[in-house]
Amino acid sequence: MRTVMNRNGLVSVLAAVMVMSAAGVAAAQDSPDRVTVAFSDPSRPGTLEVHLVTGSISVKASADKQVVVEARSSSEEQREFDAQSATGLRRLPQRAGITVEEEANVVSVRSRGNQRVDLEIQVPVRTNLEVRTVNGGQIVIEGIEGDIEANNVNGSVTLTSVAGAVVAHTVNGKILVTMTRVTAEKPMAFTSLNGAVDVTLPPSVKANVKMRSDQGDVFTDFAVQTKPAPSATVEDTRKSGGRYRIDVDKSIYGTVNGGGPEFEFRTFNGHIYVRKGK
Repeated sequence: MRTVMNRNGLVSVLAAVMVMSAAGVAAAQDSPDRVTVAFSDPSRPGTLEVHLVTGSISVKASADKQVVVEARSSSEEQREFDAQSATGLRRLPQRAGITVEEEANVVSVRSRGNQRVDLEIQVPVRTNLEVRTVNGGQIVIEGIEGDIEANNVNGSVTLTSVAGAVVAHTVNGKILVTMTRVTAEKPMAFTSLNGAVDVTLPPSVKANVKMRSDQGDVFTDFAVQTKPAPSATVEDTRKSGGRYRIDVDKSIYGTVNGGGPEFEFRTFNGHIYVRKGK
């Protein structure tokens, strides 16, 4: 592990490949690479940015003022190799390769290469998050207060006991969110292509809602005051040899507790559940 600090306060931590003796292989498999980084201005909420190609991301609130990153490379990943060339040899595990940087109160975590890396991160309760992963991993966030943006491609997004404003999206997976408090006047969105969207909100929340499932139903125990959808969109290009088309939006539009910022709940394949918290 190498740590470099420049005059601008930029910290780069490279959890690089390490050469291990045979006696140290087992210990390396069991223990993650661990990096601790402080925000340059801990008196105000910092931001955590995490971008992975392959792997899971878990972010939990901590009473500590620092950011603690634990990275594990997956022992399940088996890349193809020339079996004849490797005859009589055994594969040695490699450390997780990540880069962690801090600048202007933003901590950025990136994976190096396409190796699967699973991250467990602890941050102060009041931290803004922007996390994303692409392949074979889940996003799990717990106890955070701030602006949260979570994007996944092949996996679920689970947010538990969070507060603030949320934008959560996945292509293939479920959205499961429980919020204890929402930021007033900030829009939010909870969307999936293939998966259920299940969101629990504080009972006093005020919002204008837009809810739509193309291959499922919408359920809620909020008293939603529905309102007419926007007028159908008409396309008429027959004069130029085109077509005539009417597009009717099947979304449910309404207000909760008198209305407020825009909240969108959207999925193509799956049900939508909008629940009233206690």
